Amino acid sequence: MSTLLPLLGLLSLGLLSAAQAAPMSAQPAPHIFVLILENHSYDQVIGNPSLPTFNALVKRGALARQYTGVTHPSLPNYVALIAGSTMKLEGDNPAQSFTGNTLVTQLSAKNLTWKGYMQGLPQAGSTVYFSGLYGKKHNPLLLSSDIASDPQQAAKVVPFEQLAADLDAGRVPNFSLLVPDLCHDLHGDLRCLGRAKVERLGDAFLKTWATKIMTSAIWKPGAALIITFDEGEDEQGGGGRVPTLILTPDGPAGVVIRIPINSLSLATSGSLSTP
Repeated sequence: MSTLLPLLGLLSLGLLSAAQAAPMSAQPAPHIFVLILENHSYDQVIGNPSLPTFNALVKRGALARQYTGVTHPSLPNYVALIAGSTMKLEGDNPAQSFTGNTLVTQLSAKNLTWKGYMQGLPQAGSTVYFSGLYGKKHNPLLLSSDIASDPQQAAKVVPFEQLAADLDAGRVPNFSLLVPDLCHDLHGDLRCLGRAKVERLGDAFLKTWATKIMTSAIWKPGAALIITFDEGEDEQGGGGRVPTLILTPDGPAGVVIRIPINSLSLATSGSLSTP
């Protein structure tokens, strides 16, 4: 057995530690999806009638109740998710970059595959700061200068729409980072005014893609979908308390994880193995 990815330790850590869950052994995880939504605190999501999909999925998986972002605003939280550190980045300026080890480094060292699916990205590996509803500030993979400067690695950061074709073909990688655009990430911008409209758009997006993933051929024991948020609107933990949901085809349903964890934990807690 070989170590896959510290990120995936959150899956086994949370499920094994939940009081409601029966003891289980760590499972291989050949296909892990992490979907990042935006700027909603825990109490703005759980029980929100405008977000029926997220709340329905809660009943099917494990909900982390004490998960927080590590800072404000968005950009350094995204970086922390893949680097285990904010890399001393501050603010949302997309001209920033960082160097150093990431989840990608660890995956590549084990000959395991990865891809970033970014909604609105004009083309694979594009380093533009903004394009329509796409914002590089939400793309930590290409904020890494190590990835952005390597054509082979940058080519693995692709427009979101490619996910459908990859699922249909059964060729999704071991790790997929999924980032919606500014009108589907629950935060919104001036072109999608109003929280109610943004929540409807975001919930519909979540329903579409969670369904595609969870009805695809790769959704079998060992796969997981983690849905989290970059930050909340409070200061708990430095970046606000947000809901984080872990879904697996074979894990216990309706589990509540009460362990305090955060964006750094998602990148650095434990390990997961593959054959």
